[in-house]
Amino acid sequence: MLRVALVVLTLSLTLVLLPIAINVGTGGTAPDFLAPYVGWTWPAIGVLWLVAIVTGLWELRSRRLGVTLTARSADQPRNRPNALARVDRYYAERVAGSLAARTRLALAVEESPEAVVRPYDLLVQPLHGEVHEVRQNADIAEVFDDLQDSMLILGAPGAGKTTLLLELARALAATAHQQADQPIPLLLDLSGWNGPIATRREDDDPGDSPLLAGFVRWLLDDLHSRYQIPPPVGRVWLRNGSLALLLDGVDEIAPAHRVKLTPVLEELQQRYLVGQLAVTCRIHDYELLPQPLKLYGAVRIRPLSRAQVLDYFASAGRELAGARAAIEQDDELWDLITSPLMLNVMALAYQGRDADEIAAGAVADHRRDLFDTYLSEVLARPRPASRQYDSRTAVRSLWCLAWWTRTRAGDRTAVPRWLTPNGWYGLPLPAVGYLAHMVCLPALFAGLVGGAALAVAALYGVLAGVAVGAMSLLLVHIRPRPWRVFRDGSGQPRLLVAVAMVATGAVAGFGWALAGALVFAALPGWLALAVLGATVAASYGVELILSEGHRRRLLLGLRLLVVVVGSWLVLTLFDHPSTFLACAAVGMIVAQGIRLVKALPMDHLVHQVNDEPRARDRMDLWVVGGLAAAVLVALALGADPVGSRVEAVLGIVAGVVTAKAWRRRPPLFAGPISRLMHGLLLRWTGYLPWRRRAFLRYAADRYVLTRTGRDEYAFIHLLVRDHLAECHPDTLAAKVERRIASRRRPR
Repeated sequence: MLRVALVVLTLSLTLVLLPIAINVGTGGTAPDFLAPYVGWTWPAIGVLWLVAIVTGLWELRSRRLGVTLTARSADQPRNRPNALARVDRYYAERVAGSLAARTRLALAVEESPEAVVRPYDLLVQPLHGEVHEVRQNADIAEVFDDLQDSMLILGAPGAGKTTLLLELARALAATAHQQADQPIPLLLDLSGWNGPIATRREDDDPGDSPLLAGFVRWLLDDLHSRYQIPPPVGRVWLRNGSLALLLDGVDEIAPAHRVKLTPVLEELQQRYLVGQLAVTCRIHDYELLPQPLKLYGAVRIRPLSRAQVLDYFASAGRELAGARAAIEQDDELWDLITSPLMLNVMALAYQGRDADEIAAGAVADHRRDLFDTYLSEVLARPRPASRQYDSRTAVRSLWCLAWWTRTRAGDRTAVPRWLTPNGWYGLPLPAVGYLAHMVCLPALFAGLVGGAALAVAALYGVLAGVAVGAMSLLLVHIRPRPWRVFRDGSGQPRLLVAVAMVATGAVAGFGWALAGALVFAALPGWLALAVLGATVAASYGVELILSEGHRRRLLLGLRLLVVVVGSWLVLTLFDHPSTFLACAAVGMIVAQGIRLVKALPMDHLVHQVNDEPRARDRMDLWVVGGLAAAVLVALALGADPVGSRVEAVLGIVAGVVTAKAWRRRPPLFAGPISRLMHGLLLRWTGYLPWRRRAFLRYAADRYVLTRTGRDEYAFIHLLVRDHLAECHPDTLAAKVERRIASRRRPR
C-alpha cells in the first residue's frame, strides 16, 4: 500500500511540474514563487520519474512473487523427496555436531501417564478400550508407536531428551522414505517461539487465534530457514497431515510464553491435521506449567546406572583410563555422572589422560570443576583444520555469548547474530567501561568540537571557530554529565580507540558543520529564516506542551524571547544576515551533536560504580585539546586569525542557546551508534571475535557449540552455556593456559 501511495504521489507531482517545464522551455514563464527554481524543474521531473519506475517495478515484482509462491502446488513430485533429503542432511549434521555422537548409550525410559491429559475427544480408542503399555526395552520409535504417535519426553538436564528426539526423527524419516503416506518428521527448537503476534498478515489463516497464528507463522518460518521448505508449501502440508512435529525444549521458551504452549498446541491439533507430535521438556520446568499438555502419553528418561557407566569406560579401553580412575577415586563423581551429558563431559575432560596423573590429585570433584576441566581440555587441544585463538580471547568470547544468550528474550540457546543493548545490562566489564567512559566519550567530544570548529574557522575566521569551541565546552561542562570515572585502564588499547573515536567525531563534526553552513548560506535569506524559525517554533512548542510546572515554561518563554529579540536586532543592524543564519544553523547542529554523545546509552557494560567521590574526569581538557588542534590546523591552512565577522560569532551563540532547550526529544541514532561502539569495544578487548563465523566454527570443532543450521549455532547444552555465563572468564582462561602448557611439557 505504501509503494502504491508513493507511485501516485510522484506521478501527481510530475503532472504538476511537467506543464510548467514545457511552458518555460517554449518561451513562457513560470509562476512567481517557482521562478527562482526553474533550472531545477527538469532534474526534479527526472528524479520523480525514476522513483516512480523503481517503486512500480518493486510493487510488480512483489505481487508476482507472492502469486508464484502462493500458487505453487505442494504436491509437485519432487517436493517430498527434496524435503526428505534436506531433513536427512540436517539430522546427520545435528548428530555429528553433538556430544551424543561420541557416546552411544541405550537410554531407558519409563512410562509416566499422569504427566499428560489424554485428548479422548480427538482419538479413536483401541478395540475393547484397551490401552497398550509401553514395551520394555523398546527403542524410542517403538515407544512412540505404543503411545499412538503422541508423546511427551521428560528428563533431567542433560538426560538425553534431544538425543532421543533425534533418534525418533531419524527413524520416522526412514519410514517416510519407504512409505509415501507417512508424514515428514521435522524437529524444531521451541526456544525460538516468542508467543502471540501483534498484527496479522495476509497469509495468516483468518480462523486462527492470534496465539495460534503467531505459532504457525514461527513454525513455517523455521521450516523455511532450517529445511528450506517454502511457507506456502509448509502450510499446505500442515493442513493435510503431511508433517510430523517434533518440538524440542519446552523449558527453553521464555517464561512469559511458556504457559501459553498448552492452549496453542491444543488449538493446533483442532485446527490442523497433526498426526504425529512429540514434545520434550525438563521435569522441573514441566511441573511448573499451570496446565499439562494434551498428549496420549509421556515417558521419563531414567538416570544412567553405574553398570552403564563402567561398561562405557571399559569399552573405550586406555583412552578413558584417566576418567575411570577419577570416578573410582572420588565417590562424589558418581552422583554427577547420571546423565549422558555429564558422561560426555567427563569423557572429553579426561580423554587420553593417564590414570597415574589423575590418582596424583588432578581430580574434578564438583560439577563446576568438572565443567572447568572439560572446557580447559577441549580448548587446549589443537585442531590443525581450524583457526586458533588465544585462551583469553576464546574464553571471553564464549563467556560473553553465553551471558547474552541466557539473558536475551526469545531464543535463549542460539548464538545471536546482532547486538542489542538490553542484552548487556549487568555485564561486569570494567575494562570495557574504562574505554567507554574514559576514552570513547572524551575522544568523540574532542573530535566533534574540533571538526566543527575547523569547518567554521575555515569559512568565517578563527574567532568564529573559537566561538564554536567555547560554546561546546559550556555544553559539555554543564549537566547532565552521565559518564563515570575509572582508574585502571592498563592493558587496554587506549591509543587505538582514542584515535578511532577522534577521527570519527572529527569527520562527523566537520562534515555536518560544513554542510549546514554551506546549505543555509546558499538559500535565499527569507527561506533560511523560515526553515530555522519553523524548527525553533516546533521544538519549543513541544517543550512548552510537555513541560511540567510554570517555572520551566517561564524559563523556556524567556529564552525564546531573548533569542527572537537578539536575532531581530542582528538581522536589522548588521550587513550580513546570511552569515548569521548559517552560523545559527551550525550552532544548532553542534549543540545537537554534543547532546547526542551525552545521550549515548553508555551503561550497558558498566557493573561497578566508582566509589571514589573526589575522582575527576578530564572531559573539559579533551574538548580544549580538540579546539586547540582545530585552531592550529585552521591557521596552517591560512584562515583569518582576527578578521571574523561579528555576525558569525553571534550566530553560533544564538544557535547553541536556542538548541539547549531540546531535551525531551530523544536523540536520533543514539541507540544504533551506542550498539556499534559497544560492539567495537567488545572486540577490541577480546570479549567478542572479529570474525564471527570463523570463531563459531572454532568453538563447534571443540564441542562447545553445535551447528543447528546454515550459519546457525547453539551451545552444545544449556548446562555448558550456564556454566560459561557464570564463570570468571580470565580465571578459566588461566586454567586453559596451564593445560596447554602441561600438554607441551615432555612426559
